[in-house]
Amino acid sequence: MKKYQKKKILVILPNDFLGGAEQYLKMVASNFQNEEVYIFVFSKKKTGSWDDIANYTQIEYSDSDNILMSIFNFLQFLWSKKNTIFDFIFSSHVYYTGITGIFIRLRFLNKDRFIARESTSIFRRFSGFKLWTYRAMYKIGYKPVDLLVCQTELMKQQLEEGLPGLSRSLKIKVIPNPIDLNKLKEKIKTLHNAEIPDNYIVSAGRLIPEKGFDLLIRAFANSQGETGRKLLILGEGKERNILESMIEELDLQGKVFLIGHVDNVYPYFQNAEACIVSSRIEGFPNVLLQMMSVNNRVGSTLCAGGIENIPGIHTCLPDKIDELSGLLNLTLADSNDNRIAFDKYLNERSVENHIEKIKAYTD
Repeated sequence: MKKYQKKKILVILPNDFLGGAEQYLKMVASNFQNEEVYIFVFSKKKTGSWDDIANYTQIEYSDSDNILMSIFNFLQFLWSKKNTIFDFIFSSHVYYTGITGIFIRLRFLNKDRFIARESTSIFRRFSGFKLWTYRAMYKIGYKPVDLLVCQTELMKQQLEEGLPGLSRSLKIKVIPNPIDLNKLKEKIKTLHNAEIPDNYIVSAGRLIPEKGFDLLIRAFANSQGETGRKLLILGEGKERNILESMIEELDLQGKVFLIGHVDNVYPYFQNAEACIVSSRIEGFPNVLLQMMSVNNRVGSTLCAGGIENIPGIHTCLPDKIDELSGLLNLTLADSNDNRIAFDKYLNERSVENHIEKIKAYTD
């Protein structure tokens, strides 16, 4: 009997912080845990977010945060694997997908299937010189991509309109974001030391303008400021000082809390009176799926395509404080048992189903 040859998987990361795209790639790496999984990170190690999968993956960090040095380290990594043909390469960031594609074109990297995923709606989110650099990377680095995964039909439509030439030469398919329900169950059972208050609304994400936490804080002040409820925002980022000033300006100290980075968000989501996504724009908010997995009261702005089709959640237009105030009230008042509808929707988004769709599109 022929001995089984483990598949060789390469996952490309810009850094080890767990944003939405990184969480996706971590789910993919975990799905291949019985194979030979390599992860290359284009920055120095800064968190322990990937330590829990280190026993079945080989993680290589750059020696530097400088992009040129990181590319040199990536080249060193590729040289050490010069005789390796990777069965799958996964990336979810335009610049790093492009860099990987360039090395494939130069034959420094051998692959069977290169899977790229769009992490955001580039043509809605960026403009000017930055958008020009993205366009250049698509044109230079995306030719070796075997499958380009879009999270929603809207994202695919915007990509095809923004880069019609690329869309004619690449296989572009919509595969909705997965959720790892098995890992989720483990997380829920994990003991946590955080003191979680009673009577609170929760939101989560990086503290950046796109997440709309400034809007959420003002909407909370308008609709919930006198109710005794609290607003907890999980996550860290460059907007912390701005948001802290806003909390002070609106006299919301003791009512709105910026909790910072949280390793296990599920106890916060599970015990909240309502979970809210307030984003101005997203590719698709993975945190929405996490909220739905443990809470029956979930609301979201229509910050990405496909959200309007999710059963049981409440929605409003993005970037509008009055609409968000109404969303808070509506979600808190929801007395429906959405669990059956939520679970059915989430089960269709399993990681296993996601990977099978990728294999089917690339076989």
